[in-house]
Amino acid sequence: MASNMMQCICSIVLFCWMFYACFLPTYQQPTQAQSCYPQGNIVCKTWNHTNIDCKSRNLVCIPPLHHASSMLLLDISQNKLTVVSNVAFHEFQKLQHLAISSNSISSLDGGTFAGLHDLLTLDLSINLISNIQIDLFGNLHKLQELDLSDNRISALLDGSFNGLEQLLTLNLVNNMIYFISDNALSSLIKLSQLALNRNFLHPLPAFPFKNLASLQMLQLSWQNESCLSMTSLAGLENLTSLTISFHDQVNNNKTGTPLANLTALHELKMFDVYDCDTIEKLFFGLQNLHHLVISVTGPCPEIMFCSMYDENANNLNARHRCKKLVPLIHLEFWQIPPSTTSLPAFETLFNLTSLLLSLNVDMLTAIEALNTLDSPLQNLTLIMPNTHQVCILNSATFASWGNWKASLKVLVLSTHELGFEGAPFEWFHGLEVLEIIYPTHLIDTLPMNAFEGLVSLNTLAMVDVNTNMPSSGAINIFSSYNSLSMLDLSYNQLNGDFESFWDQLCNISSLEYIDLSNNEFASIFTMHWSCSPPNLKILKIGYQQKVMTFSTDICQVATWLESFDVRASEVFIFTMNSTCHHLVTLIFSHCKIGFFGSHGVETHLPILEDLHLNWISSIYDIFTLLNFFKAPQLQRLYLNNNELTEIENTLLNVFSKLRFLDLSNNKLTSVSNLQYFSNIRTLKLQNNDIKIVSKAILSKFHHHYASTLDLRNNKFQCDCNVEALQKWIYADNMVNLPVEFPTSDYLCFSPDSEKDFSITDVNLDCESHIWKYISVSIASAMVILVAVILMARYRWHIKYTLFLLFNRTRRQQYNLVEHDDDLIDDNENGIPRYDAYVPYHIEDEDWVDGELLANIEEGDEPFRLCLRRRDIRAGRPIFSELSLHIQRSRKILVILSPRFVEDNWCYFELNMAHHRVLEEGRNVMILIILEEIPDNKMTLLLRQLFCRVQYLKWPGDGYSQYLFWRCLREELKRPVPLDRRFNI
Repeated sequence: MASNMMQCICSIVLFCWMFYACFLPTYQQPTQAQSCYPQGNIVCKTWNHTNIDCKSRNLVCIPPLHHASSMLLLDISQNKLTVVSNVAFHEFQKLQHLAISSNSISSLDGGTFAGLHDLLTLDLSINLISNIQIDLFGNLHKLQELDLSDNRISALLDGSFNGLEQLLTLNLVNNMIYFISDNALSSLIKLSQLALNRNFLHPLPAFPFKNLASLQMLQLSWQNESCLSMTSLAGLENLTSLTISFHDQVNNNKTGTPLANLTALHELKMFDVYDCDTIEKLFFGLQNLHHLVISVTGPCPEIMFCSMYDENANNLNARHRCKKLVPLIHLEFWQIPPSTTSLPAFETLFNLTSLLLSLNVDMLTAIEALNTLDSPLQNLTLIMPNTHQVCILNSATFASWGNWKASLKVLVLSTHELGFEGAPFEWFHGLEVLEIIYPTHLIDTLPMNAFEGLVSLNTLAMVDVNTNMPSSGAINIFSSYNSLSMLDLSYNQLNGDFESFWDQLCNISSLEYIDLSNNEFASIFTMHWSCSPPNLKILKIGYQQKVMTFSTDICQVATWLESFDVRASEVFIFTMNSTCHHLVTLIFSHCKIGFFGSHGVETHLPILEDLHLNWISSIYDIFTLLNFFKAPQLQRLYLNNNELTEIENTLLNVFSKLRFLDLSNNKLTSVSNLQYFSNIRTLKLQNNDIKIVSKAILSKFHHHYASTLDLRNNKFQCDCNVEALQKWIYADNMVNLPVEFPTSDYLCFSPDSEKDFSITDVNLDCESHIWKYISVSIASAMVILVAVILMARYRWHIKYTLFLLFNRTRRQQYNLVEHDDDLIDDNENGIPRYDAYVPYHIEDEDWVDGELLANIEEGDEPFRLCLRRRDIRAGRPIFSELSLHIQRSRKILVILSPRFVEDNWCYFELNMAHHRVLEEGRNVMILIILEEIPDNKMTLLLRQLFCRVQYLKWPGDGYSQYLFWRCLREELKRPVPLDRRFNI
């Protein structure tokens, strides 16, 4: 009975808890999580159910995170962590990528990463870590990438990287490392990339990389003399790329150099070279070196690239003693001021195909030095940034170059002042790309035959050369360019007749890209598109100083046009009446548009994806302009900086597939109708006057992975209207916020009491409590209803429990003692009056009268039984009398049958008897199974009783019945000892 009562109470409590949990939800962070957010509860975001983004949350500790055990990536970078506890990552059993960069962590304990057995990448860069504890990474047996750059590590000691047998990349750039012990790196047997540059290394130990046989890329730098000894790089037979940055000499000797054993070295980069005489010896033995970059900061003689010298010819100079040259393919040679070094020895570069020279000499000197070059050179870049000497190119300038000039493919020239006479490029019959970029002044006007002889040219770029074409016959300059596909003449002072210039370009059938932007063409007032290069795909003519009128539809002549850019121009009339079948990008940024279209005729752009109408000044409003465009496939629309105050619904109807919309830097106050864009993924609304962001808009950016919503620098009204945005920031798991919260870009504008506070720091109490009162009332009514039903169902149990509670003192006087004497009257020491109390069902009364009483109360040794119908006094409270007679009976003889189990009153008597057993700790019950009880009628209480108390089964034949009565008498006579199994 007690168990049933407990079930009843638990049911009521559980129901109430479920109701309040469902109907009265409130947002609360765990206490530990709240302590990790000093400026508000800005929760971390979960992407794709596997990635947690806690970046830029001002965290001071790592908060508890939901579903941590299933996460694969955790980013806690750009926070305010100073320590990381040993249990911070214990729940991330499956984590593969961990980023803790840009914090203020000074040290890490040995057990910090103990549970991250599956970790593949670990980023600890930009912290304050000064030392690496032994076995810090001991359990990271699968780690492949470790970034410890930009810390304060001073030494690498033995055991620092124990356990990292699978590590492939180790970044230690920009620390304070001055010492590396002999075995500090010995456990990194699979390491392929090691970066140690920008440190303060003292001389390296004899064999610091002795176990790094798999290392392929190494970056080193020194601040001290003689750091690189003969054995410093021993054991790196597979090294293919080496970067060295140093200021002092390296330790060479007569038998070789520290690089001599790097037989597989393919790429060498040397920065801050001051003593070229010493550096020159580093090439000894590098017979497979193909890629070389040298940055020179001091005075140097001519540099030889020799991999083997004749030691027996000491009386000869270095050039004549060289037996084998380095097979360089690519060379970059940079002179950093105030260096005044000589040029490399070009005659030793027999295999060179790509050369970049940035020198402190004038262009003509560099060109003359290349006369000694004899290699299959294909790419040449000459940059002379620090000379102001005028360089005039003519037909004799390149005449003395070797045969390689006819096979040269790419030529890039950059110097301050450059001029042309005649046809300087007539020798370059194989040249495909010619770029003349960023000289401050190009002398005079280009001659008509300036590019004569470039029969293979497909790309010509003359950018920011401040030149002009001849006043007439401009086509002569490009007349032989049958293969020209790209022409870039932007940022010049071209001011001739545009239509004449354009008509001549129409004859170059191979042209696909034309950039004529940022010029000063005249006669552009009326532009008739009478022709176009037949394969033209990209056209840029923006940033002109003249008013443009396009009186003919360009799509009619440039049928393959894919991108058209007329930005920053004053377009008086622009006509696009036909269908532009291939146009993908159309740019009208920074334009002044006077009239668009022809009598309202629409422009059909069936595959247009990008439309730029930002910074527009027009006689039309922006949405009227948009009505001219029929672009069903438009995906990206730029309407920023147009002083828009509202968004018309026509935008929604025309561009249903829009995925990117830029409405930044306008004067919008509301964007509620944007909720109807079903495919929008990126919405830029920064720098507007938006006060309220609706829930519908926010919900658009809640279900799409890697969506972007930018709401920076608006005039948020921080009352209850901003609560939706506040909660969305807390609860959203998917959207990428361009600037993480909290930040000064998301401040309250009103009311004055909240002005200049971050919207995440404002405490709001905006919930209406009426619905809570209604919910509580409904819940209370339902609880009362359930309680009434349960009380009706278990009324006997409740009554008996109450009876026991209020009569405990009275019942104690009838408790059994440890002795078992003969029956005497109740007035004599409280000894029981009956031998057994007999609960039974009324339909089993015949068996009780005919069998039980005849064999137990009559006979040689009669027992006194207590029957409810016979021995309970009338006129007394039934519960008191039942309890009294059960307590006054030495034992309880229960007559079980299916009818007994189904009767509530009989089951109530059974519960009372069981309660006495539990209360006294004595097994006083005897069960008589009069008939078999079906399994589906067996209650939990009966199953427990059958396991704990004695029971007899009524037999069918005569001799068995004799034994049955004999056993029953013995049980009735047996004393009842204390049984601790029932003592609760």
